[in-house]
Amino acid sequence: MSLVSWLQTTRRTRRRFIGEAAALASALGGVASCATPADVVVTQTVTPGQSPEVAVSVPGRSPGPTTLGGGVAVAVHVVASPSFGSRDVAPRAPVSVTALNATISELTLIGSDGIALAGQLDSAGTTWKLADPLRYGQTYTFVGTATDSAGGTTPIAGELTTVNPATTTEATFVIDEGGTFGVGQPIVIVFQGQVTNRAAAEAALAVTTDRGQIVGSWGWLQDEDILGDGTLRSQVHWRPKEFWPANTAVTVEANLYGVEYGSGGWGRADIVRHFTIGRALIVTADVNSFRLKVSVDGQQIRDYPVSYGMNSDPERQTRSGIHLVQGKYPTFSMCNPRFNYCGVDVTWAVRINNNGEFIHENDTTIQYQGVANVSHGCVNMSSANAKDFYDMAILGDPVLVSNTGVDMTAADYLYDWIYGYEAWKSLSAL
Repeated sequence: MSLVSWLQTTRRTRRRFIGEAAALASALGGVASCATPADVVVTQTVTPGQSPEVAVSVPGRSPGPTTLGGGVAVAVHVVASPSFGSRDVAPRAPVSVTALNATISELTLIGSDGIALAGQLDSAGTTWKLADPLRYGQTYTFVGTATDSAGGTTPIAGELTTVNPATTTEATFVIDEGGTFGVGQPIVIVFQGQVTNRAAAEAALAVTTDRGQIVGSWGWLQDEDILGDGTLRSQVHWRPKEFWPANTAVTVEANLYGVEYGSGGWGRADIVRHFTIGRALIVTADVNSFRLKVSVDGQQIRDYPVSYGMNSDPERQTRSGIHLVQGKYPTFSMCNPRFNYCGVDVTWAVRINNNGEFIHENDTTIQYQGVANVSHGCVNMSSANAKDFYDMAILGDPVLVSNTGVDMTAADYLYDWIYGYEAWKSLSAL
């Protein structure tokens, strides 16, 4: 063979080898993408007039009998994600181990605290996935065996280390476990610090009901010093698009352990709540009617004469908007220094806003109830009517106040319903 012919044959052989090497990388299940050049060595030997010989060498593994097309021997290959040796792994990170050209016979994952975590093999027996979350500040050791089709075994061994945050942040529900609430009740979660990675935190939250999926959304409201101790706290609320269906069982899961909140913060623990939405009680409060009407499941059951805030004074007008029952007090001491009164006790007080608005007894205004609006913003009733309403109201019952000329704002605590649904969805981090 002439030198020119030999060179042409060599060039064609090299091009064919490149294609075969690419096919080999694909058959190895992504070795080219999962290993470094130091991990996998491909050697080509070209002899004039003959096909190239290709050998694959993977350090630390003995070649098994498995072959690819062309008779190329391939060793058992174990791929971990995150890769063995990884550090500062998030506890919620998905962890898997896959054996190529073999099945996983056994595999355990044990932390430096001595606790073994559970995992599950797929139906083919080639991929093991962690079922439990990792724990903070642990070194985890993988110990197992992969077995090829000829019965040869390859040890599975490796470690990874999880992040060890200096502090973790607690989250709490502002809703009682096992309680029954009105159809306007939002789900409120308050974090004991600020959350900057809101998308990660929100992705860990789930709402399910016994009525299937209900259209609704999480919304992040402004961070506030809720407890008055100088600490800004993040808060996220969930509300349905419309009021809840009556008599709905609700479960809220906040799988926040191991979630990175940003700015060095991490979730401390998972929390869960179960509660029930009760009958559909809705209060209609048109201030121009001087009446307060109550319907249950679509049927009007009460029509009380009342007195609302004085219309002529914006400082005394009741706020328009969807209020929610937030608390009930047999006796409550009213105090409003702006209007020169304090220590005024009223009975059967039902709070409907945190700005001082209540539905309560005030027998001193009976002559105006059903006739004129004279209060300082509250809804005045007779003692008998106030007690009647007090007994039927529960937290989360909506009170629809209208025609006052002054609207509710974000200065009020549970102001979730001042938003139309599209605007509310825009408050979601997702």
